[in-house]
Amino acid sequence: MNLEEWQQLFREDPEQAELRLSALREDPEHLHALAQALLQDSDPGLRAWACRILVETREAEGLPLLLRALEDPEPEVRAAAAWALGIQPVVEQRDSVIAALQRRLEDQPWVAWVAAEALARYGEAALAALMDRLHHPHPQVRILAARALARIASPQSIPALMAALEDPSLLVRHFAEAGLDRLVGTQWAWL
Repeated sequence: MNLEEWQQLFREDPEQAELRLSALREDPEHLHALAQALLQDSDPGLRAWACRILVETREAEGLPLLLRALEDPEPEVRAAAAWALGIQPVVEQRDSVIAALQRRLEDQPWVAWVAAEALARYGEAALAALMDRLHHPHPQVRILAARALARIASPQSIPALMAALEDPSLLVRHFAEAGLDRLVGTQWAWL
């Protein structure tokens, strides 16, 4: 299929597009070239598809493309890039990826939520970035950071989660308590 045929397929029949992409897993060079071309398209939906395609390539060459897509002007593309970076947490340039995802916690709510989910998939490697965000002035950022820390459930986060029990946001306190419950196995009383 040529680029125009792929573009039409992505727009008109996403299910068939998924099937065709799955069939191309054994040809990562073709997938990478397709993703590169779609990232240049003016249609944000197609740029988001490029992020989905890069998940299939599982190659280091796709990482710079996803990091660039994480800065796209369209939230749909930024969310797709964050999702792709969380599907298979990368080892190469892990600190750069975590820092880029951390910045997305300040994005529009649904983009920030996807970025927080991706950060949680990085586990303990993302702890410092998430604990740092527990001190952010915006409650959305603190909520997402507390939720991701609760999902990671690392003993290293106990002091930060304990401090978050004093946060003015009810949801930050809730997720801090949930994280502590997972770690310690007891019920915490909100003070």
